[in-house]
Amino acid sequence: MLQSRKSDIDLIIVVERPLSDPVKREFLDMTVEYNARGPAKRIEMSVVLREVCKPFVSPTPFELHFSAGHLEWYEEDSDEYIREMNGTDKDLAAHFTIIYHRGRRLYGAPINDVFGEVPSSDYMDSLWYDIEGAAEEITEYPMYLTLNLARVLAYKEEGLILSKKEGGEWALDRLPPEYRPLITDAMREYSESADVV
Repeated sequence: MLQSRKSDIDLIIVVERPLSDPVKREFLDMTVEYNARGPAKRIEMSVVLREVCKPFVSPTPFELHFSAGHLEWYEEDSDEYIREMNGTDKDLAAHFTIIYHRGRRLYGAPINDVFGEVPSSDYMDSLWYDIEGAAEEITEYPMYLTLNLARVLAYKEEGLILSKKEGGEWALDRLPPEYRPLITDAMREYSESADVV
């Protein structure tokens, strides 16, 4: 099986009505179990109501969220986690855009029946939100941020919605030569992070 040590698995679960606390616990327990068996960056999962997907609602409310960074909180106090892990998330504009243009449906209605187009301004706002700390964080996450910044620039310049790998390829073709060593190194690290296991 092909498994990347550098990428996570992003899941958006769309439901018709708000979830009860026992159902939220079922979702979380299942996600935690699969998270332990997933890639190194693990699983990021959000549950949203269908009514916020089409037409797109901004800022986007969510019913429940999980990421590996929240695992310790859930394990220490699952009742508090279930009670408090809801609200709005700017990141969902980017996730919904990727789903609408490039996503894969695992189960349920076709993507275009569930998700509407995300306005460009909301998508761009979500991208800026994701990279606002890049200047401070790039020494810690150079591969991720280099390729992520490349795909943000590709969207800003040409309206392209790209993966990190595609963003790096776009940057190699478009940016001045002095940036090529940095982008090439990031692409190499990204490529080498995919192992057959």
